[in-house]
Amino acid sequence: MATESLGSAQVTELPRDYIELEARYEAVRRTVQSLVRQSTQYSASQASFDVQAQLATLTTRMGKQTRDASGPQEVLTEQHEMGRTALTAAEPIGLEAPLGAALFKFGSIETKVGDLRRTHNTHIQRSFISPLQDMLDTSMGLAQNARKHVQAMRLTLDARKAALQGANAGQVDGVRREVEHAEDAFVEAVSEGMRVMRAVVESPVLVACVGEIVKAQKVFYKEAAELLAELEPEIEEIKVTQDALYRHDNPM
Repeated sequence: MATESLGSAQVTELPRDYIELEARYEAVRRTVQSLVRQSTQYSASQASFDVQAQLATLTTRMGKQTRDASGPQEVLTEQHEMGRTALTAAEPIGLEAPLGAALFKFGSIETKVGDLRRTHNTHIQRSFISPLQDMLDTSMGLAQNARKHVQAMRLTLDARKAALQGANAGQVDGVRREVEHAEDAFVEAVSEGMRVMRAVVESPVLVACVGEIVKAQKVFYKEAAELLAELEPEIEEIKVTQDALYRHDNPM
């Protein structure tokens, strides 16, 4: 069993394979921690606001039938917040005015985009954050405990070796057997540590989770783009009307 000197003490060296695998494992562990933290922030909702009730009020004033939008408030997204701002501003400006109409249309579409984002966030929570957090709590938890056990067995072995160096003639045989037992325990701990760390490093979970967030973003951005593409020509039409009114009221 190889040792290295640390001052006057002899410290048992860890196998190179173990050190290299531990470095890879630690890189994966830190990556998963960062991804969970960042994706949790990304998918967090920012506000509570009954946007559907606001839509119902404004739509009723435009003479259209609406469904009952009453009910508990929902936790919503930044898109809902943007929609709320536009819808709230549309009423005092006047829905018959170009700006009011544009704000109402934008607020309505942005609310739908918010609904898509909420679905998107739920998908990320279920298919990305949850399995990664489970990985941190289970397989990585086992690996962390195994790493601690390796260090504990290493310290025990070093202590037995130090005891052997200071043993008198009558103690040598007994202490040597303790060293052998400690060596066996250390080797077993290293082997188990490598097994559980390799299980993390080679796990397909992380790649699968990356695939899930790619799919979720693809769906969200595609459907959001379709909604906004429908809105764009309507806003352009309102802009033409606004320009005409402005030129009429402000002749050169």
